[in-house]
Amino acid sequence: MASSSQKRRWLRRSLGGGLLATAALAILAAPAFAGTLTNVNWTVSNSQTGKTAVTYAFSFKTATTGIVKTVTMAVPAGTAGTPVVGSVYGLGAGTVALAANTLTYTVTTPVSVAANIPMYVSFTGMTNSTTAGSRTSLVATNTSVPAVIDSGTSQSIMFGSSSTTAQVSVGRTLTFTNDTPSFTMSLDPTGLSTNQTQPVVLTVQTNASGGYSLAASDTGLSMTGPAFTIPAVTAGPGTGVATFPASGFGVSAVLTGGGTDGAALAAGLSGGKWVGYPSAAANFLTTTGPTGATADTLTLTNQVNVDYTMPAGTYNDTISYVVTPTY
Repeated sequence: MASSSQKRRWLRRSLGGGLLATAALAILAAPAFAGTLTNVNWTVSNSQTGKTAVTYAFSFKTATTGIVKTVTMAVPAGTAGTPVVGSVYGLGAGTVALAANTLTYTVTTPVSVAANIPMYVSFTGMTNSTTAGSRTSLVATNTSVPAVIDSGTSQSIMFGSSSTTAQVSVGRTLTFTNDTPSFTMSLDPTGLSTNQTQPVVLTVQTNASGGYSLAASDTGLSMTGPAFTIPAVTAGPGTGVATFPASGFGVSAVLTGGGTDGAALAAGLSGGKWVGYPSAAANFLTTTGPTGATADTLTLTNQVNVDYTMPAGTYNDTISYVVTPTY
């Protein structure tokens, strides 16, 4: 027969085992939460980045029965504003707060919500993040402990910039043509052919916003052995003569086009006068704007007169043109 001390030790071991068993049963009986919300949807009334006074709305269906104290909804980093509760369905009245990129709707009087119950909450007064991109929202229903009852992720919303930056590059364009790269004249001072003319047609087309200038110069209509130069009728395009001299080399000009670019001939060429080519480039034509779709056409009529003061021989010259646009 067991002694009284042995009986006391056996009783303590039995009671201890009973307490351990009871604790184990309590753990197994704890409720299982964290189901998956279904039909999670997030909408915004305006998806432009940085837009103010935007309404955010969230809808979902519960998966697990539970006493819902709060609903949390993740929003993009940088979301701001002072949210105000809009419409609420499936939940009681409550308040909303925005903190740490999370909207939290707190139910004033929590009640048990069964599974498969559709819910809807909306909030006005939101300000979208200024960062563009595709964003989803993690929505969760929670107890007052707090502990997650159900959670789920919404579809993506694309937040885009409220402005579009555009850059178009237009190249600098200048087209210059010369229809007469060379010409030859034959003159006879006896009166059979004392003067001859030769037109040279130049065209300019450009998108230079400040217009362009067309300058010309020559090396002098001269020969060697003996050295002699047929004189220019004037020193340059700034001064013109109405009557061509008995002996000389000069040019007159007619401009067509140039109606929209402010084209103007040099002063000496006005009224069909004759001028000489200078030794250093000087402007024969200037404009103040682009030519547009129609090119400017400058017809230069070169003329040479000779008399018996001109020695016989071959006279050569090089006429140079320079077009300078201002962009």
